[in-house]
Amino acid sequence: MNKLFAGLALAFAAIAPAHALTVAIDVGHYLDAPGATSAYGVTEFTYNSKLADVLTERMLLAGYAVRLIGDDGASKDLQKRAKAAEGTDVFISLHHDSTQPQFLQEWEVDGEKHKYSDRTHGFSVFVSKLNPKYDRSVDCARAVGKQMKAGGFEVNTSHADKLEGESREWVDQSAGVYAADFVVLRATTMPAILLESGVIVNRVEAKTLDQTVTRNKIADAVIAALGECMKK
Repeated sequence: MNKLFAGLALAFAAIAPAHALTVAIDVGHYLDAPGATSAYGVTEFTYNSKLADVLTERMLLAGYAVRLIGDDGASKDLQKRAKAAEGTDVFISLHHDSTQPQFLQEWEVDGEKHKYSDRTHGFSVFVSKLNPKYDRSVDCARAVGKQMKAGGFEVNTSHADKLEGESREWVDQSAGVYAADFVVLRATTMPAILLESGVIVNRVEAKTLDQTVTRNKIADAVIAALGECMKK
């Protein structure tokens, strides 16, 4: 196992910036408001937390410094999350997606009723035009999207649908990048992106996203992308 970690560290070092950068990893949502619920009854906060753990471990192996935000499940104030990121070089908020309520259907899993929708799937990346480092944010978001696609993930195009709660503006459709003025993106002072890793109300994707191999692939895509965009 030590040899494996050593190999990973060497591989990631090749794509990491020459000097150590500090990455703020924001765990989306919190225990009292855990976000979406998967088709199998698992909260989005649980998915976000597990992905944050994997990303943190692999970031450290790659030579980055990491500042975890919201990992205690008690961070309700989004402005305070942005404040907690001050002094870091780049900010990434981790999330998992749902769909609009009218598309949800009910089904039963192990005797319990849950809601699902297989209408949408895939990842999306968000940036805010109000972020003072908007151009660099776009660079990083685009790099993440391209690395996710290279890893076999598909873009979720549903946020551009002309529907209430959607109608998001594309920044780069090919890379899955949208514009949205989420608080943690507009209130931060460093390049900032929000990654929706996939759709957990989708019955197939919910299971895929809950696998360690998938989390590793997402983490590797983020690491490669940040190494690329922060070297510019």
